[in-house]
Amino acid sequence: MQSNQQFDLNLIRTFFEVYRTGSFTQAGNNLGISQPSVSAAVRKMEADIGYQLFVKQGRGINPTANAHKLAARCHQGFNDIINAVTDDASFEVHVSEALLHQVVNLDHAQIQETPAEQIDVIERLRNQSLDLALSVFTIRDPSLIIEPVIEENATIICRADHPSIGDSITSEDFYQQQHVILSTKWERMSGFEYGAKSIVRERNIYSTVGSLSAKLMLVSKSDAIAVVSERFAKYWQYTLGLKTLVCPIELSSIKYGLAYHKRYANNEQHKLLRNSIKLRVRGE
Repeated sequence: MQSNQQFDLNLIRTFFEVYRTGSFTQAGNNLGISQPSVSAAVRKMEADIGYQLFVKQGRGINPTANAHKLAARCHQGFNDIINAVTDDASFEVHVSEALLHQVVNLDHAQIQETPAEQIDVIERLRNQSLDLALSVFTIRDPSLIIEPVIEENATIICRADHPSIGDSITSEDFYQQQHVILSTKWERMSGFEYGAKSIVRERNIYSTVGSLSAKLMLVSKSDAIAVVSERFAKYWQYTLGLKTLVCPIELSSIKYGLAYHKRYANNEQHKLLRNSIKLRVRGE
């Protein structure tokens, strides 16, 4: 490897962009340089440090184990330098669909919906290709901090003009109805089964969908019911012609947390963003 005096630190920025995007082309677009220039920069950095950073897989590329180690060791220091110079850091943030409407238009944040698979979010936070996530976390990782943010109850939703459901629903009525459920599993259980405080009966499934929005839309156009988070249900109930009912099955509260790598704990801009999100979600 070349001495520190000869090493071109600009290569680090190109490396991180390729590492973050998983694409030479996208990295070039983000950095305003050509794809061949990105490839050349990565090859030069590999030659300088003495090991491979990326390997081809199908039509894409994957970081090597050495690339993950390098990113973990250099990421915080590099971000601190960029932040100090530009004072305009932008963080990639994943937010649960149930809370997405509360955190739009935040400064210094690129907001996206959290993927369905929790393990994917944990992995990206661990390798620092994702800066922050707001969701329900049932998995813990020693490299991450998960700050509790809010708790809320689950509620039942149905059409406002449902032919057989009034202003309340009994447990017997609950099991007699058809249900729209999410395909997402928590420890191989549905969210309803995972949160139930006692053994629950098998439900009559009307449809299995991939998002909360699809859940609400399908319920609004059918006689099926669904269990969803209370805030999300009440935010959309009048727009979609729904009504909310107290769930007759005792469920644990839904606990949302902010998850991030420990290396971000004392990053000032990251702390400001975390506080802004907590204020928004808590309605303070």
